[in-house]
Amino acid sequence: MSADPADSAYRLSMPDRPAAHDNVDRATSPAQTPLPRQLLVTPDIATRTQIAGFASQLAQALARGIRLVQLRNRSLDADSYRALAESALALTHAAGAQLILNPPQSVADLWLDAPNGVHASTVPQADGWHLTSARLMVCDARPAGWKLVSAACHNAAQIERATRLGLDFITLSPVLVTATHPHAKPLGWPAFTALAAQTSLPVFALGGMRDDALSSARHAGAYGIAAIRAFWP
Repeated sequence: MSADPADSAYRLSMPDRPAAHDNVDRATSPAQTPLPRQLLVTPDIATRTQIAGFASQLAQALARGIRLVQLRNRSLDADSYRALAESALALTHAAGAQLILNPPQSVADLWLDAPNGVHASTVPQADGWHLTSARLMVCDARPAGWKLVSAACHNAAQIERATRLGLDFITLSPVLVTATHPHAKPLGWPAFTALAAQTSLPVFALGGMRDDALSSARHAGAYGIAAIRAFWP
């Protein structure tokens, strides 16, 4: 699953595509941040007792070359998600990888502004934060205090908002039929290409991606691919 070294990182300060959004404040984005082309979105765990097994599988994914991890969870309370994040942080940073938090909504409500707020001492010091599409659409500014901020997008309005906020990258989904959301209507590659062309941000194709889909995704206008099953041992 190792990638071509020439494709292993993207320099966010490089204007690869002509932007239709030249009003974006580039100073809000961290310059020269390496962005891998494969994004692991982690599967959900329901209880704190599952953290050890989760950590073992994450270590395997990192050993296979994953260098960008979104720690997605919809089941844990704040204390349990913090324990999960601290375990994941130790593993990702030891491997030279980056970890982006995507906690349950109740945890996000407590933590999102925490790097500059009262909960700062309780929030794991991860590399970034991932906004759900719902939270993205109520954000008036890029969340402060995070090196990387990404967002989930499914349509043109969400892509426009992410671009205007000066985020670092987005996921665009679902591209294909996916077991994670079997009832969601897939975009298909032609619609994905048209939507991805509306932003200068790196776009990760998500939904039905296999670990060998990077070449076809890039041909369709993606920067990289994001997946759960394809990258999880």
